Amino acid sequence: MTLRPDASAPDEPLAESAALAWAAAPRMCPGDPASPDACVWYHRVWQYLRLFGIITSIRTNTGFLLGTFDRLAGDHPRVLVSGTADYSMLAHLKHAYRDRPLDVTVVDRCPTSLHLNRWYADRSGFDVTTACSDVLEYASSRPFDLVCTHNFVSRFDVEARRRLVRRWHGLLRPGGVVVTTQRVRPGSQETLAVYTPDEAREFGIRVAAAAAAYTGHLAAEPDELGRVAHEHALRKGGWVIRSTREISDVFEDEGFDVTLADEGGGLAERERDRPSSSAGKDTYRMRLVATKR
Repeated sequence: MTLRPDASAPDEPLAESAALAWAAAPRMCPGDPASPDACVWYHRVWQYLRLFGIITSIRTNTGFLLGTFDRLAGDHPRVLVSGTADYSMLAHLKHAYRDRPLDVTVVDRCPTSLHLNRWYADRSGFDVTTACSDVLEYASSRPFDLVCTHNFVSRFDVEARRRLVRRWHGLLRPGGVVVTTQRVRPGSQETLAVYTPDEAREFGIRVAAAAAAYTGHLAAEPDELGRVAHEHALRKGGWVIRSTREISDVFEDEGFDVTLADEGGGLAERERDRPSSSAGKDTYRMRLVATKR
């Protein structure tokens, strides 16, 4: 799967959206901010982490996503973005589809994420449908041609992961496709991937330093950005996935034919994509494409 020669990175106005998310998240993220289920700590600072280059996020897989979406665009116009921290997947879709029909719905539990997607679509001059829902409970009267998401599967334990893939199967038409990526940690002995307290503290210090060195406008002082980033690191976590088979086998069991399940772009990609914790370069971003039988 290769990019078209004229393909380039999608437009992502991170400097603008970072300030927008910083202001919107305390108002829009649901629940008590002190609750373990709260997401304000995540959505408030996420765009700044991307703006400062602290995390690579979806950029690791831009080439794969754009090339795959370009190949599918002609006969997969109806698309579901299943869970997202921001508008980045929407930006990749719009960039890859260009002037071809795109009827896209973004589903997420958090109004802040959906607000960012609507903002991006309005700014870019196209329509998007948003639905505030747990994807495991989301239903549509019209089937989708494509479901896409990025590093989302690790938010679900083994049992819920199977329910997630089953839900995607139910939302797709026959021949519909899932495109996803996921960090795999083959050497991990842990159940959950989390920052240690020392790693979280270092993460906050690094974000504060990056903010102090940033020459553009900031919606908060560097120390405050560092403090929120520290909280982000303390709370962030996901279920550890140790092999591509842990994901691809679920898709096969739930009615998909897996046409791609690989370990990403090799050592050079792993070096660029090293996570901000101490997980190391033996982790990688698997890439998966699966077609509904």
